[in-house]
Amino acid sequence: MSTASYSQLAKLFHRLGNSYTAGLEIRHSFEREKDFGSPVYRRKMAIVSNALNQGTSLTDSLQQSDFFPPLVLSTVKAGERGGRMDQAFHRLAAHYDNLVKFRTRFLMAIGWPVFELMASILIFGALILIMGYLLDGKEGMRAPDWFGFGFQTRGNFILYVTVVLTFFTTLGLLVVGTMRGWYGTLPMRIARRVPIVGKTIECLSLARMAWTMSVAENAGMSAVETMQLALQSTQNYYYQQLEPELVSKIVRGQPFYTSMQETQSFPQDFLIFVDNGETAGKLAEVMDRASHTLQETAENNLKILSVVGFVVAFGFVAVIIGFTIISLYSQYIGTLNSLTQ
Repeated sequence: MSTASYSQLAKLFHRLGNSYTAGLEIRHSFEREKDFGSPVYRRKMAIVSNALNQGTSLTDSLQQSDFFPPLVLSTVKAGERGGRMDQAFHRLAAHYDNLVKFRTRFLMAIGWPVFELMASILIFGALILIMGYLLDGKEGMRAPDWFGFGFQTRGNFILYVTVVLTFFTTLGLLVVGTMRGWYGTLPMRIARRVPIVGKTIECLSLARMAWTMSVAENAGMSAVETMQLALQSTQNYYYQQLEPELVSKIVRGQPFYTSMQETQSFPQDFLIFVDNGETAGKLAEVMDRASHTLQETAENNLKILSVVGFVVAFGFVAVIIGFTIISLYSQYIGTLNSLTQ
């Protein structure tokens, strides 16, 4: 399965938004999209274009291409149902623009520390081998026992490589597994307790949910459909897994506010938006404002996270360098003591 990159999605929805605002048919826009870009991109756009020419809805056409993430599908679906496709396109363009900008800022902030970290890891591994080659077998000399387990050079190097590979493999599994819901709601429950990080993830998810609720409400969709679509748009398993419980409550006639409050999974400020909207009979307008407020909060937090990422990466480098210096110093002192006895 090939999926679109953030930059591809940002550019695509900018073009679609501008074309739609100018009065061009969506079918014509995708007919044009299939003529440029990478071979994979052109092939996926051709699938969408062909489906549209056969009278298929845009949501179903996008889904047939197996190229777009769930957020795109749920947002476009809400836009189609609510007759607000221009807003859907511009909202998606802005969302993926923000993700591209954040990724760029974040990578620029941590680029040099990460380079230093990887260089330190490689240098330390090479140091184990080089010192073993230079000292092992020499009369009265022995390579440092870096980890204090009594291993020779080969054993220390294998242990070091094992630890490094285990660390990065575990980190990769945690990231991928969290995104795919392998670990249930545990990662999100932990993240929500981490300053800035948890709040940023929460705000990004709920901003999408609030906007989808606004569009679905304007479209006259049923309460059940509105909630299902809104939860899908969060792209967050922590909220998506609440769908059966919330749908059951709504089917029994409970309002959104009461249903969501009883799950104890939504922050109070978000619930206040929902309650105000339902009480005033202006849920669509209130949730639209809530979406913008949450998005602004998330963007501010992302700027802070860029700085935090730089500090964390630099900290890793400092730890590795410090460990190397301490290990060499302790070995040096040990050698001096043995020579003076």
